[in-house]
Amino acid sequence: MSNYRYLLEKGGLKYACPACGKIRFVRYVDTGTGEQVDDVAGRCDREDSCGYHLTPKEYYLMTGKNPLSSVAISARKREIAPEQEPSFIDDDIMRSSMSGYNQNNFCRWLCSVFGESRAFDLTAAYQIGTSKYWPGASVFWQIDRAGCIKAGKVMLYSSDTGRRVKEPFNHIQWVHKLIKVEPYHLRQCLFGEHLLSHDTIKPVAIVESEKTAIVAAGFMPQFIWTATGGKGALNGEKLKAVYGRRVVLFPDLGAAKKWREAVKGMSGVTVSDILERRASDADRAAGLDIADYLLRETGKLNT
Repeated sequence: MSNYRYLLEKGGLKYACPACGKIRFVRYVDTGTGEQVDDVAGRCDREDSCGYHLTPKEYYLMTGKNPLSSVAISARKREIAPEQEPSFIDDDIMRSSMSGYNQNNFCRWLCSVFGESRAFDLTAAYQIGTSKYWPGASVFWQIDRAGCIKAGKVMLYSSDTGRRVKEPFNHIQWVHKLIKVEPYHLRQCLFGEHLLSHDTIKPVAIVESEKTAIVAAGFMPQFIWTATGGKGALNGEKLKAVYGRRVVLFPDLGAAKKWREAVKGMSGVTVSDILERRASDADRAAGLDIADYLLRETGKLNT
Protein backbone atom coordinates (compact mmCIF):
# COMPACT_ATOMS: atom_id res chain seq x y z
CA MET A 1 0.00 0.00 0.00
CA SER A 2 1.26 3.48 -0.83
CA ASN A 3 2.41 5.77 1.96
CA TYR A 4 1.26 8.82 0.05
CA ARG A 5 -2.09 10.45 0.64
CA TYR A 6 -2.51 11.61 -2.97
CA LEU A 7 -1.48 9.87 -6.18
CA LEU A 8 -2.22 10.33 -9.85
CA GLU A 9 -5.08 8.06 -10.88
CA LYS A 10 -4.03 4.70 -12.30
CA GLY A 11 -5.60 2.77 -15.14
CA GLY A 12 -4.98 5.05 -18.08
CA LEU A 13 -8.22 7.04 -17.74
CA LYS A 14 -7.76 10.60 -18.97
CA TYR A 15 -9.91 13.72 -19.02
CA ALA A 16 -10.06 17.10 -20.77
CA CYS A 17 -7.24 19.30 -19.49
CA PRO A 18 -8.46 22.51 -17.75
CA ALA A 19 -5.73 24.46 -19.59
CA CYS A 20 -5.47 23.10 -23.13
CA GLY A 21 -8.72 21.13 -23.44
CA LYS A 22 -7.02 18.01 -24.78
CA ILE A 23 -7.99 14.58 -23.40
CA ARG A 24 -4.57 14.15 -21.80
CA PHE A 25 -5.33 15.07 -18.18
CA VAL A 26 -4.79 12.66 -15.25
CA ARG A 27 -6.48 13.58 -11.96
CA TYR A 28 -5.23 13.14 -8.41
CA VAL A 29 -6.95 10.58 -6.18
CA ASP A 30 -7.19 10.62 -2.38
CA THR A 31 -5.92 7.16 -1.42
CA GLY A 32 -7.75 7.40 1.89
CA THR A 33 -11.17 7.70 0.26
CA GLY A 34 -10.57 6.48 -3.27
CA GLU A 35 -12.19 9.69 -4.54
CA GLN A 36 -10.77 12.19 -7.01
CA VAL A 37 -9.60 15.43 -5.36
CA ASP A 38 -11.24 17.73 -7.92
CA ASP A 39 -11.72 18.11 -11.66
CA VAL A 40 -8.84 20.63 -11.81
CA ALA A 41 -6.33 18.82 -9.56
CA GLY A 42 -4.05 16.78 -11.77
CA ARG A 43 -1.43 16.88 -14.49
CA CYS A 44 -1.56 17.23 -18.27
CA ASP A 45 0.85 14.85 -19.98
CA ARG A 46 1.40 17.31 -22.86
CA GLU A 47 4.57 18.57 -21.18
CA ASP A 48 5.96 19.98 -24.42
CA SER A 49 2.98 22.20 -25.22
CA CYS A 50 0.84 22.61 -22.11
CA GLY A 51 2.58 21.75 -18.85
CA TYR A 52 -0.50 22.23 -16.61
CA HIS A 53 0.03 20.65 -13.18
CA LEU A 54 -1.99 21.46 -10.06
CA THR A 55 -1.09 19.37 -7.02
CA PRO A 56 -3.59 18.63 -4.22
CA LYS A 57 -1.56 20.83 -1.88
CA GLU A 58 -1.78 23.76 -4.31
CA TYR A 59 -5.49 23.08 -4.86
CA TYR A 60 -6.31 23.16 -1.14
CA LEU A 61 -4.23 26.29 -0.60
CA MET A 62 -5.96 27.98 -3.53
CA THR A 63 -9.51 27.02 -2.50
CA GLY A 64 -9.12 27.15 1.28
CA LYS A 65 -10.69 23.71 1.62
CA ASN A 66 -9.55 21.43 4.44
CA PRO A 67 -9.02 17.82 3.31
CA LEU A 68 -8.93 16.64 6.94
CA SER A 69 -12.63 17.45 7.37
CA SER A 70 -13.71 14.30 5.55
CA VAL A 71 -14.76 11.53 7.90
CA ALA A 72 -13.88 8.95 5.31
CA ILE A 73 -10.14 9.73 5.54
CA SER A 74 -8.02 7.08 7.17
CA ALA A 75 -6.95 7.90 10.71
CA ARG A 76 -3.39 7.24 9.65
CA LYS A 77 -1.75 10.48 8.58
CA ARG A 78 -0.44 10.49 5.06
CA GLU A 79 1.70 13.03 3.28
CA ILE A 80 1.37 14.44 -0.19
CA ALA A 81 3.88 12.78 -2.49
CA PRO A 82 6.90 15.07 -2.77
CA GLU A 83 7.84 16.58 -6.12
CA GLN A 84 10.61 14.66 -7.84
CA GLU A 85 13.92 16.46 -8.03
CA PRO A 86 14.48 17.73 -11.59
CA SER A 87 16.78 15.83 -13.90
CA PHE A 88 19.56 17.50 -15.86
CA ILE A 89 21.40 16.83 -19.11
CA ASP A 90 25.17 16.54 -19.10
CA ASP A 91 27.11 19.53 -20.43
CA ASP A 92 29.03 17.31 -22.85
CA ILE A 93 25.82 16.33 -24.62
CA MET A 94 24.90 19.96 -25.19
CA ARG A 95 28.42 20.88 -26.32
CA SER A 96 28.43 18.02 -28.82
CA SER A 97 25.46 19.67 -30.56
CA MET A 98 27.28 22.97 -31.08
CA SER A 99 28.38 22.33 -34.65
CA GLY A 100 27.02 21.59 -38.12
CA TYR A 101 25.36 24.98 -38.44
CA ASN A 102 25.63 24.92 -42.23
CA GLN A 103 23.18 22.00 -42.04
CA ASN A 104 20.96 23.64 -39.41
CA ASN A 105 17.83 24.96 -41.13
CA PHE A 106 16.90 27.43 -38.42
CA CYS A 107 20.38 28.92 -38.24
CA ARG A 108 20.55 29.19 -42.01
CA TRP A 109 17.26 31.07 -41.97
CA LEU A 110 18.57 33.36 -39.21
CA CYS A 111 21.50 34.24 -41.46
CA SER A 112 19.08 35.24 -44.22
CA VAL A 113 17.31 37.61 -41.81
CA PHE A 114 20.17 39.15 -39.81
CA GLY A 115 23.31 38.39 -41.77
CA GLU A 116 25.88 35.80 -40.80
CA SER A 117 27.64 37.76 -38.03
CA ARG A 118 24.52 38.75 -36.08
CA ALA A 119 22.93 35.33 -36.64
CA PHE A 120 25.92 33.57 -35.10
CA ASP A 121 25.89 35.98 -32.15
CA LEU A 122 22.27 35.00 -31.48
CA THR A 123 23.06 31.31 -31.98
CA ALA A 124 25.86 31.53 -29.42
CA ALA A 125 23.85 33.57 -26.91
CA TYR A 126 20.95 31.13 -26.91
CA GLN A 127 23.18 28.05 -27.20
CA ILE A 128 21.29 26.69 -30.21
CA GLY A 129 22.42 23.20 -31.15
CA THR A 130 22.12 20.97 -34.20
CA SER A 131 20.43 17.56 -34.19
CA LYS A 132 20.75 14.69 -36.64
CA TYR A 133 17.40 13.22 -35.56
CA TRP A 134 15.81 14.97 -38.54
CA PRO A 135 18.09 16.41 -41.25
CA GLY A 136 18.34 20.16 -40.62
CA ALA A 137 16.86 20.03 -37.11
CA SER A 138 17.83 22.36 -34.23
CA VAL A 139 18.10 21.86 -30.47
CA PHE A 140 16.76 24.58 -28.21
CA TRP A 141 18.35 24.04 -24.82
CA GLN A 142 16.63 25.14 -21.61
CA ILE A 143 19.39 26.32 -19.28
CA ASP A 144 18.54 27.79 -15.88
CA ARG A 145 20.23 30.72 -14.16
CA ALA A 146 22.69 28.38 -12.45
CA GLY A 147 23.80 27.01 -15.83
CA CYS A 148 22.09 23.62 -15.37
CA ILE A 149 20.60 22.10 -18.52
CA LYS A 150 17.04 21.14 -17.74
CA ALA A 151 15.91 20.11 -21.20
CA GLY A 152 16.65 20.10 -24.88
CA LYS A 153 13.82 20.47 -27.39
CA VAL A 154 14.52 19.23 -30.91
CA MET A 155 12.51 21.00 -33.62
CA LEU A 156 12.64 21.17 -37.40
CA TYR A 157 12.26 24.48 -39.22
CA SER A 158 12.19 25.39 -42.89
CA SER A 159 15.39 27.14 -44.00
CA ASP A 160 13.34 29.09 -46.57
CA THR A 161 10.43 30.38 -44.47
CA GLY A 162 11.69 30.05 -40.89
CA ARG A 163 8.48 28.25 -39.96
CA ARG A 164 8.22 24.96 -38.10
CA VAL A 165 7.70 21.84 -40.17
CA LYS A 166 4.34 20.38 -39.12
CA GLU A 167 3.63 18.08 -42.05
CA PRO A 168 3.21 15.18 -42.31
CA PHE A 169 3.60 15.46 -38.51
CA ASN A 170 4.71 18.02 -35.95
CA HIS A 171 8.49 17.70 -35.72
CA ILE A 172 9.15 18.09 -31.97
CA GLN A 173 11.07 15.74 -29.70
CA TRP A 174 12.93 15.87 -26.37
CA VAL A 175 16.66 15.13 -26.14
CA HIS A 176 16.28 13.00 -23.00
CA LYS A 177 13.91 10.72 -24.91
CA LEU A 178 16.28 10.45 -27.86
CA ILE A 179 19.22 9.45 -25.65
CA LYS A 180 16.94 7.20 -23.59
CA VAL A 181 17.56 8.67 -20.13
CA GLU A 182 15.13 6.94 -17.77
CA PRO A 183 13.68 7.94 -15.46
CA TYR A 184 13.89 11.60 -16.45
CA HIS A 185 12.05 14.11 -14.29
CA LEU A 186 11.40 16.98 -16.68
CA ARG A 187 11.15 20.32 -14.89
CA GLN A 188 11.22 23.00 -17.55
CA CYS A 189 12.52 26.55 -17.17
CA LEU A 190 12.25 29.59 -19.40
CA PHE A 191 14.14 29.28 -22.66
CA GLY A 192 16.90 31.89 -22.42
CA GLU A 193 16.78 31.92 -18.60
CA HIS A 194 20.57 31.58 -18.41
CA LEU A 195 20.87 35.08 -19.90
CA LEU A 196 19.31 36.57 -16.74
CA SER A 197 22.51 35.94 -14.80
CA HIS A 198 24.56 37.74 -17.48
CA ASP A 199 22.69 41.04 -17.15
CA THR A 200 20.75 42.09 -14.07
CA ILE A 201 19.82 45.56 -15.38
CA LYS A 202 17.88 45.02 -18.60
CA PRO A 203 14.14 44.42 -18.40
CA VAL A 204 12.99 40.91 -19.26
CA ALA A 205 10.60 40.13 -22.09
CA ILE A 206 8.67 36.86 -22.15
CA VAL A 207 7.12 35.39 -25.30
CA GLU A 208 5.71 32.02 -26.24
CA SER A 209 8.09 30.39 -28.69
CA GLU A 210 11.85 29.96 -28.75
CA LYS A 211 12.00 31.31 -32.30
CA THR A 212 10.12 34.46 -31.27
CA ALA A 213 12.55 35.14 -28.42
CA ILE A 214 15.56 34.80 -30.70
CA VAL A 215 14.13 36.92 -33.51
CA ALA A 216 12.96 39.64 -31.10
CA ALA A 217 16.42 39.68 -29.48
CA GLY A 218 17.89 40.40 -32.90
CA PHE A 219 15.62 43.40 -33.44
CA MET A 220 15.15 44.69 -29.86
CA PRO A 221 18.29 44.02 -27.78
CA GLN A 222 17.14 46.45 -25.07
CA PHE A 223 15.32 43.45 -23.51
CA ILE A 224 16.50 40.04 -22.35
CA TRP A 225 14.16 37.85 -24.40
CA THR A 226 12.93 34.57 -22.96
CA ALA A 227 10.24 32.08 -23.96
CA THR A 228 7.81 29.81 -22.14
CA GLY A 229 7.92 27.17 -24.86
CA GLY A 230 4.14 27.12 -25.28
CA LYS A 231 0.99 29.23 -24.89
CA GLY A 232 -0.17 27.23 -21.87
CA ALA A 233 3.29 26.89 -20.38
CA LEU A 234 3.41 30.20 -18.49
CA ASN A 235 3.30 29.15 -14.84
CA GLY A 236 4.53 30.12 -11.39
CA GLU A 237 7.46 27.73 -11.51
CA LYS A 238 8.95 29.43 -14.57
CA LEU A 239 8.12 32.92 -13.33
CA LYS A 240 10.22 32.42 -10.19
CA ALA A 241 13.28 33.19 -12.32
CA VAL A 242 12.11 36.76 -12.97
CA TYR A 243 10.86 37.73 -9.50
CA GLY A 244 12.13 41.21 -8.67
CA ARG A 245 12.88 42.07 -12.31
CA ARG A 246 11.08 44.45 -14.64
CA VAL A 247 9.13 42.12 -16.91
CA VAL A 248 7.02 42.70 -20.02
CA LEU A 249 4.97 39.86 -21.47
CA PHE A 250 4.30 39.82 -25.22
CA PRO A 251 1.60 37.15 -25.69
CA ASP A 252 0.65 35.84 -29.11
CA LEU A 253 -2.64 37.14 -30.47
CA GLY A 254 -5.46 35.45 -28.59
CA ALA A 255 -3.41 34.64 -25.47
CA ALA A 256 -3.38 38.04 -23.74
CA LYS A 257 -6.28 37.35 -21.35
CA LYS A 258 -4.83 34.06 -20.17
CA TRP A 259 -1.38 35.55 -19.62
CA ARG A 260 -2.79 38.50 -17.69
CA GLU A 261 -4.47 36.07 -15.33
CA ALA A 262 -1.22 34.10 -14.92
CA VAL A 263 0.73 37.16 -13.68
CA LYS A 264 -2.08 38.88 -11.78
CA GLY A 265 -0.70 40.49 -8.64
CA MET A 266 2.96 40.12 -9.62
CA SER A 267 4.93 43.31 -8.95
CA GLY A 268 6.88 44.82 -11.82
CA VAL A 269 5.16 42.72 -14.49
CA THR A 270 3.14 44.20 -17.34
CA VAL A 271 1.42 42.60 -20.31
CA SER A 272 1.88 44.41 -23.62
CA ASP A 273 -1.25 45.02 -25.70
CA ILE A 274 0.60 46.31 -28.76
CA LEU A 275 -0.36 43.30 -30.88
CA GLU A 276 -4.00 43.39 -29.83
CA ARG A 277 -4.18 47.09 -30.76
CA ARG A 278 -2.58 46.65 -34.15
CA ALA A 279 -4.01 43.31 -35.26
CA SER A 280 -6.24 42.83 -38.26
CA ASP A 281 -8.83 40.06 -38.44
CA ALA A 282 -6.42 38.07 -40.60
CA ASP A 283 -3.64 38.54 -38.02
CA ARG A 284 -5.91 37.27 -35.26
CA ALA A 285 -6.95 34.25 -37.29
CA ALA A 286 -3.27 33.44 -37.89
CA GLY A 287 -2.34 33.97 -34.22
CA LEU A 288 0.63 36.16 -35.09
CA ASP A 289 3.29 37.01 -32.53
CA ILE A 290 5.66 39.93 -32.10
CA ALA A 291 8.35 38.27 -34.21
CA ASP A 292 5.92 38.12 -37.14
CA TYR A 293 5.34 41.86 -36.85
CA LEU A 294 9.04 42.66 -36.60
CA LEU A 295 9.78 40.49 -39.64
CA ARG A 296 6.90 42.06 -41.56
CA GLU A 297 8.15 45.58 -40.89
CA THR A 298 11.60 44.67 -42.23
CA GLY A 299 10.22 42.80 -45.22
CA LYS A 300 11.53 39.46 -43.93
CA LEU A 301 8.21 37.76 -43.18
CA ASN A 302 7.66 34.71 -45.39
CA THR A 303 4.14 33.35 -45.67
